[in-house]
Amino acid sequence: MSPGGEITREARPESLAGLLGFLDTAIAGAALDAATASDVRLAAEEVCTNVIAHAYPDGRRGTVTLRFRREAGAVVVTVEDTGIPFDPAAAPAPRLGDDWEHRALGGLGWHLVRHVMDEVRHEPLPGGGNRVTLIRRSR
Repeated sequence: MSPGGEITREARPESLAGLLGFLDTAIAGAALDAATASDVRLAAEEVCTNVIAHAYPDGRRGTVTLRFRREAGAVVVTVEDTGIPFDPAAAPAPRLGDDWEHRALGGLGWHLVRHVMDEVRHEPLPGGGNRVTLIRRSR
């Protein structure tokens, strides 16, 4: 296992830049090809954004932890929170056949995450919270 690490920040919109800065540095250190790097960043950004927007409703405060590791043949990114339980498998599938003028805003995030990653795993954490593991195999 080579480049890796983790960062924990308060789950607030202003924390996103720091989380993504950490991820960009980790991706650069892992020497990923451009397509893989872009896909990993897109998926991790979407998951972190969802945690920030939805895991802590009604003004609750909490954290988001982002982990990155490079394994033989794969990149693994983990996003954890201590917020309300949420299983991305329960997210409704987007209605891709609808004209864009008639499609509701949002709803494409988890579709994109599943599309660009080879595996997306969710598990509830003991004591509350969620862990989403994103795996992208080398191609």
